[in-house]
Amino acid sequence: MRTNLFILRGRVGQAPKTFGKAAKINVATDRVWTDSNGKRQEKTDWVTVTLLNEKVAERALANVSKGDAAYAECRVADGSYKKDGETIYTTDIIANAFRKLDLGHRDDAEI
Repeated sequence: MRTNLFILRGRVGQAPKTFGKAAKINVATDRVWTDSNGKRQEKTDWVTVTLLNEKVAERALANVSKGDAAYAECRVADGSYKKDGETIYTTDIIANAFRKLDLGHRDDAEI
C-alpha cells in the first residue's frame, strides 16, 4: 500500500485567495536546529496549500486570517504543462483536510 500524506502545521501568512471554487493559503512553518558548530539556527519555510474541495475552501475563506495557526492534511501532486514548447514541471500541495487551530482552547475549530 502506498501513502501520500503530508501533514503541515504552521501559521497563515495572509488571507486565503480564491480562484474559482478553490482557494490557496500560504502557511509558514519554522525549523530550529543546532548546526555543527553548536550555533542555533532558525528558518521559516513557506508552503502554498491548495484547497480544491469547494466546502473546505468556502469555510477557509470565511474563517481563516493572517496569523492564525493552522493544521492541514495534504497530498503531494506532481504535474506538468507545456509553455512555449517547453515542459514546465509542478509540485502542488493539495489539502484533503484543513483546520484552524485555536491555541487558547483545547478544541480546534475544524473548517
